[in-house]
Amino acid sequence: MLFAALVVGAYGVWAAFKYTRLIANIFVSLVYRPADELPLVSRGEKVNILDSSDREIEGLLLECQGASRAVIFCHESGGAKESWEKYAYFVPALGYHLLSVDFENGRGEEGKNSLSQWPTREDVERLLVAVRWAKKALGPDIKIALFGVSNGADIAFAASLEDPSVRAVVADGLFSMKEIFRDYIRKWAPVLVRPNFFGENTPDWVVHLFAGLGFWYSQRRSGRRFVDVEDLMRKPHPPTLMIYGETDDYIPSSHREFLGRAGRSDSVKWLVVPGAGHNESVILGRESYEKEIMDFLGRV
Repeated sequence: MLFAALVVGAYGVWAAFKYTRLIANIFVSLVYRPADELPLVSRGEKVNILDSSDREIEGLLLECQGASRAVIFCHESGGAKESWEKYAYFVPALGYHLLSVDFENGRGEEGKNSLSQWPTREDVERLLVAVRWAKKALGPDIKIALFGVSNGADIAFAASLEDPSVRAVVADGLFSMKEIFRDYIRKWAPVLVRPNFFGENTPDWVVHLFAGLGFWYSQRRSGRRFVDVEDLMRKPHPPTLMIYGETDDYIPSSHREFLGRAGRSDSVKWLVVPGAGHNESVILGRESYEKEIMDFLGRV
């Protein structure tokens, strides 16, 4: 009995080490390559915001004379500050200042697009610097809403918990890295794990254990701290409008339902656009997309 227990224990340690590294290596080695697009031209005055390390954060600012409200836009992976025109084109006409922040220009050439699909603590800090700059440039009593797309939604949501000036968040494509880990584990465990004790149905406790270990090891290996949306959703947060495409392959319905269970239902409103994929809600549901955001911002 003792020998059997030792064998099982040794296998457990070996499996934890091997498959944690395997899971993390898959994620750390992913490189996001956005589709080639023509250079973007967008409205707004170019501004440069210095962070605490004297690095410049590039932005575009559209001022609205006499406005007491502002929207700060956070673009998706592979996007840029000019991306606001695609998603928030209608916001300036509502009587808001609009500031669009560029996150890609802080990564450097060596890291360009490397891990850019995953939101980091560094991104959150850059956004908080932009929030403080907006309060100084537009007035200390300015009311701010954050509007983010995909990983920009994660960055915006994380920052909203740390500055009381942020009154609301529009999150188009908010996702949990840990739930993406779990999806990968459920998909590939029956193929990669040997011996396969569980067949096609890996128990949830095993999936959650290795997703947590993979998340931790990915941070350790990459030297970055990633945003843990699940943990943040359980905390008090500003009113949040969560927008998804019904046929999103990256954030499927099971993922959305998981976030719904993790979140605080009293602070969350939903919009699911029929037939839309990832980052397509504004294209295929333009009228409802615009109306829901306008109504949401007007209420909060």
